[in-house]
Amino acid sequence: MGTTSKLKDLKKDEKLFFIGLVIWILLQVSRFIAINLINDINGGEESLAWMYPAYLDIFAAVLALPLVLSILKFRGLLTWTFTIVYLVISIVDHFGNFITTTIVGPPSIVKEGMNPLLIPIIQTIIDFLFFVLLLAPKYYKLFFKIGRQKNIEFV
Repeated sequence: MGTTSKLKDLKKDEKLFFIGLVIWILLQVSRFIAINLINDINGGEESLAWMYPAYLDIFAAVLALPLVLSILKFRGLLTWTFTIVYLVISIVDHFGNFITTTIVGPPSIVKEGMNPLLIPIIQTIIDFLFFVLLLAPKYYKLFFKIGRQKNIEFV
């Protein structure tokens, strides 16, 4: 018995899980904004304390597309593990943002009047939600069904 090959063959909650996970990871491409922060750090306009969170943001942005491709085409132990590690590193990055904001203040890329902790809090909650769902047997099994692996097709 292989994994379901078409998205329409999945149960409603399984579809929502896969579509939500893929959309959430695709949204991480926006974290390339950290390049501006790195340039500000190198120019001496930002605290060096922001370098670590900025590099983790770049990591998340660069690996978002390969992870989405892997989830859609090559589900299995490696993809599941990569997704778990990706979410853990993203959560660590958000905690780094909390700590750095608390110690040195928000970075220059945060717009004036915006709560510098609101976005990382929301991102952490969503990352943690997907992390927990990936550990739940119902969604875990979507990555590990026994038999020949097939791709998910959106047709």
